[in-house]
Amino acid sequence: MGTGWGPPNDYLDVEAIFLLDTQPNRAFGFQLRNDSARPAREGMLALLQDAFVNDLNVIADYTQVLNKHNAVAFRIAITRPPI
Repeated sequence: MGTGWGPPNDYLDVEAIFLLDTQPNRAFGFQLRNDSARPAREGMLALLQDAFVNDLNVIADYTQVLNKHNAVAFRIAITRPPI
């Protein structure tokens, strides 16, 4: 906590950082603070770990700030691969 990610003009105040191969020049992240949102965010982290280990597709919903590459994620989902 307190280290964050990114340059000063595109900084994320987060503990969990992830990259998506479909968005190669961007980073996404979310906080893992000890607050009411922690259980949901721990679930997001578990989904990302499961997707990585099992080579699954992921969708991330995030808050985009104008002229920034990095973004804060608020929802993670594993998707089925295309048929």
